[in-house]
Amino acid sequence: MDRPSVGVVVVNWNGLADTVACLNSLGAAHPRPARVIVVDNGSTDGSLERLRASAANPGLSIIAAGANRGFSGANNLGLAALARDPTITHFLLLNNDATVHPDFFAQISRTIAAVPGAGIVGPTIYVTGRSGEVWYAGGHFVQLRALVVHDTAVPPGPAPVATEFVTGCAMLIARPAWERLGPLPECYFFYLEDAEYSHRARAAGFPVLYAPRAIAYHAVGSAVRRRVPSPTVEYWKARHRALFVRRNLRGWTRRGALAYLAMTKPGRALAELLRGRAAVGWAVLRGTAEGLLSKDGHLEVREPPTV
Repeated sequence: MDRPSVGVVVVNWNGLADTVACLNSLGAAHPRPARVIVVDNGSTDGSLERLRASAANPGLSIIAAGANRGFSGANNLGLAALARDPTITHFLLLNNDATVHPDFFAQISRTIAAVPGAGIVGPTIYVTGRSGEVWYAGGHFVQLRALVVHDTAVPPGPAPVATEFVTGCAMLIARPAWERLGPLPECYFFYLEDAEYSHRARAAGFPVLYAPRAIAYHAVGSAVRRRVPSPTVEYWKARHRALFVRRNLRGWTRRGALAYLAMTKPGRALAELLRGRAAVGWAVLRGTAEGLLSKDGHLEVREPPTV
């Protein structure tokens, strides 16, 4: 198999310093990605202008989203742009507060060569600045609790490992998987869009893999925690857990997970209220209710393209 041609999408939202560090790591990689697209998600801190000044760099393009479209919406703009280049075989979603090891793309190429039909691949992700602390080494679903859990045990060998979940922090999507699954689900403004995409890829028959020797680093939460109020984050998490269950689970697992959320989230909201965090409590309650009732709870399954 020929070496894969990887295009990268990086979303920037008022995070110029993080984004520059991310781009520098991509520029220092051997080999480098074929193309890099930065989608500016409605920044108000001058990021867009500074990034446009860098767009003369070969292989780097800047797209202005015009407003904050959320994680999925912004990445979908970049994915669509990369897909118009028929030479790009794989698309990497990379958080702007993440960086890659210099041999990242070489290791990803080895994984693709080992499993050519892989639909989604994720690397080992360490916490930036905390020596040896693993943030992601594969992942799995706890379906009855509507949870996605990061595994943190890195296997000793280089062989790719089947996994249930690849985080959107550094998610490699093969073109055939993207053509089959379509865009990232934009009903998730932030959180759990990657869980649904991983779940749907496995359901469609695409291997979802964890590549231990491909390494990235993540400044965990820096893009969100510095700029988004805690109640908003808790609202997203609560709403999207309920949406994930309604859109993806079936049978008794679906009923059990919905019952779990309906019973436990009011208790969580009350606990937050008693701690003096009323805004967080109301956000949890409102997010859960909206997730349980939203029209977005129905997943339209994309049909395979006809040949």
